[in-house]
Amino acid sequence: MNIKETLITDVVIVGGGPSGIIAAKTLAKAGYEVILIERYGFLGGSTTNSLVIPMMTFHAGKKQIIKGYAQDLIDRLKINKGTIGHIKDPLGVGSTITPIETEVYKYISQEYLLEDGVDIKYYTEAIDIEIEEEIIKNIIVKTRSGFYKIEAKRYIDASGDGDIVSMAGEDFLIGRKKDGKCQPMSMMFKVGNIDREKIIKYSEKNPEQFVISKNLKGLRDTDRIAISGYFDLVKMADENNDLNINRDRVLFFELNNKSEILVNMSRIINKLSVKDFELSEATIEGRRQIFKIMNFLKKYIPGFENSKILESGVQIGVRESRRIDGLYTLTEEDILNKTIFEDTIALGSWPIDVHDPDGANLNIKTLKMGEYYGIPYRCLVPKKIKNLVVSGRIISVTHEALASVRVTPICMALGQASGCACLESLKEDLYFKDIDIKKLRMRLIETGQILE
Repeated sequence: MNIKETLITDVVIVGGGPSGIIAAKTLAKAGYEVILIERYGFLGGSTTNSLVIPMMTFHAGKKQIIKGYAQDLIDRLKINKGTIGHIKDPLGVGSTITPIETEVYKYISQEYLLEDGVDIKYYTEAIDIEIEEEIIKNIIVKTRSGFYKIEAKRYIDASGDGDIVSMAGEDFLIGRKKDGKCQPMSMMFKVGNIDREKIIKYSEKNPEQFVISKNLKGLRDTDRIAISGYFDLVKMADENNDLNINRDRVLFFELNNKSEILVNMSRIINKLSVKDFELSEATIEGRRQIFKIMNFLKKYIPGFENSKILESGVQIGVRESRRIDGLYTLTEEDILNKTIFEDTIALGSWPIDVHDPDGANLNIKTLKMGEYYGIPYRCLVPKKIKNLVVSGRIISVTHEALASVRVTPICMALGQASGCACLESLKEDLYFKDIDIKKLRMRLIETGQILE
C-alpha cells in the first residue's frame, strides 16, 4: 500500500453523524486539533444520509435533559429556518420531537465545526489501523486520490457500525442474545403534496385506527401531524396483495415544511448491515418497498391522491449493528428502573422501542412521562484499546437497551461525553479507563449538559 502522506493531530473522530459532530465541537472549542473523517460528502449521519427525522427526544416531560452543544446546534438551525424547534410528540411515545430540514442541517452542522477549526475530511474512509501494545498508533484512510495515515493521541469511534472497534480486535456484540438478529433496516423517504386536511378529517372520523397522544385533543392540536395507524387499511392491502412488507401500520411524520412528510414504513428483516453484501441487498429491497408503499398510500389513504416522492435516503436506515463489549453493559432493567449511575454522562428518556427482528410488530416499553435514566461512562470504554473511546449507538448496551439509546439526541449527548472524556484524557495524560469521573462530569456540566 502506497501511503501518500502522514497527517498528525490531537484527536481523530471517525464518523460525522450526531455523535461525531458534537464530539468534534467539544474538542475544537477547547482548542484541540481535530480531524473528522466522513465517508459521504456531508455531515449528519443517519439524520441526513438515511433521513432519520424528526429527532426524538430532548425532553423528559417538561424537563429538557439534553442540552449542551446539541441544543446549541438546534438553536443555529432554528435561526436559519432549519427547524421549528422542539414540539410535543403527536404520538405521545416521547415528550417531544424536533423536525429538521436536512439540507439546512448539512450546511449548518458543517459551518458549526469549521468555525472552531475542525478539519473535516469528506469522502474519506478508515480501512485499517496500526496498534502497538493496546495503543492505536495511526489509522489508514482511503480517499479518491490514494491512501493516507493519520496519527493522533486519542481516537473516537463514532462510525455507527464500530468500524474502528472491529479493526482493533475489540469484542463486540450484534443483535439480540438468543439468535443475533438485529432490528429491521428501513429505507426512509420524503413525500410532498399531501392533503393534510383530508388526513386530519379521516383521523377524526376513525379515532380507533390511530395512536394519538393522550395529551392532545387530536391532530389539530399539534404543530405538525404524525400518524401511527390505518391498521385496518394496512390489513386490507395485505389481504389484497397490495403491500405485504412486514409492517402492521402506516407511520409518518410531518416535516419542517407543512404538507411534506417522512414515511417510515419499509422493513427489511434477516439482514445484517456489517455482514458480507447484506447492506447492499437490504438497500435494493428497501428501494423496491418505497414504490410499493407509495402505490399503497395513493390507492388506500385519503389525502395522498396527488402526493409524490421527493427524496429517499442515500443509505438505508440501520437501527442496529455492532455494539462494543465495554466496561459496563447498560440493560433494559437499568432503563426501566430509571437508574442514575455515579458515572452518568448522559440522560435518556426515549422508550425501549424494539422493531421486531422477525416481523411486523413494534414492541414498546415506556417510561412514565417525565422519567429518565442515566448512561454510565463505562459504556463508552472498550476493554482493550487504551486510547480509544466510542460514541453513539455502538456503546456497550444490550439489544433491548439499544432500542432506547440509539435515537439522535441521546447520540448527541454521548458525543459531548466522548469529547469531554478526550479533553480530560489529554489534559491529565491518562488513558480513558483511568480518567477522574468527577472531573469528567464537572466538565460536562460546565459545557451545558444535564446529568441529573
